[in-house]
Amino acid sequence: MLINPEHDQRELLMTRSGCVWFLFLNIAFSVYLIMRHTFHETAQINTHAVLWLSLLVLAFSLWNLLLTAIISRHGFFVRRSLLLINVLLYGIIWALLLHTLYKTLATHELIFLLSLLMIFAASIAFHLSGALIAAFTLPVALIVIGEVIVLGMKANLFMLFSYAVALMIVLSSRVVLMEWFRKSQESEKQNNLLIQRLTDLADRDGLTGLVNKRYLREYFQLKSAQSSLNRASIYLIMIDIDFFKAYNDLYGHLTGDECLKQVADCIKASIRGESDLAVRFGGEEFAVLLLATDKKDALAVCQRIQQNIADAAIVHAGSKVNQHVTVSQGVAHLHNGASLDELIEAADQQLYYRKQHGRNGYSVADK
Repeated sequence: MLINPEHDQRELLMTRSGCVWFLFLNIAFSVYLIMRHTFHETAQINTHAVLWLSLLVLAFSLWNLLLTAIISRHGFFVRRSLLLINVLLYGIIWALLLHTLYKTLATHELIFLLSLLMIFAASIAFHLSGALIAAFTLPVALIVIGEVIVLGMKANLFMLFSYAVALMIVLSSRVVLMEWFRKSQESEKQNNLLIQRLTDLADRDGLTGLVNKRYLREYFQLKSAQSSLNRASIYLIMIDIDFFKAYNDLYGHLTGDECLKQVADCIKASIRGESDLAVRFGGEEFAVLLLATDKKDALAVCQRIQQNIADAAIVHAGSKVNQHVTVSQGVAHLHNGASLDELIEAADQQLYYRKQHGRNGYSVADK
């Protein structure tokens, strides 16, 4: 609801629902006092002052209700100082109203009840800010306590004690509300963390840590829709580990998993950074999506992948092309109007061509 201008940081001091509820209560109580003035059986002295102050509360609340609607609609924030002044004005007006009620010889029970109800409403509406509660409560409580002292009756001590106890009970409601708010915030935080973890599980391959095909599709749709990105500058590299079935048969699936992790690390180390996306496509297949690139840069990535895997020197006695693990790669670029599936198919064709012509290398379409 407000912004700290010194640090340009937003700080939540009250919620929209709390603000609207407080304003509606002010409207309800002011209407009650207006109706009491109009239809009360016995006219009391100074009742016109009560009427005018009640009308002032009513008009002020309606005005603030309108401002709240405008602020909420446009996403504006109110400065701390303005909000404090506004709440303090409410406290002063209600203090004057209660003082005037004393002058009309209204019962102490009515005045005590009305003041406690308004303070209780402020404690709930402003429970996120002790300063706002104090700004409203101090004028109201001081005027009530002062009037009791001025009466000079023997019952003053008991009345003060009763009011003080009731006031502490009302103000303690903020402690309960803050505890609920804290638990709600913690629960929301945990839920957000859980959602993030579930999203990561849905978008990432658990073995290699690379993103999966699902995320590739979402990422492609997001990036290719950007008007600033030339679709013709998007390239895809499809990667397949040569003779990986033979590797699994020879060394076992656990060792095969370690091989997949090492190959994934080599691929991640070969891409250019945030502009490229390394993907676990499935089985022994991987992919790299290259954005804002050209054929030369795409082939440079292929060369780094080949070199990094060669440097890893993962022994593969079952390979027919090398004594270490190698990969075959197919490269294709996105034509205008083509879909991701068409891009994958074009890269797959180049990968198939490479595997049919010696493996342990890369192939790219001439067009």
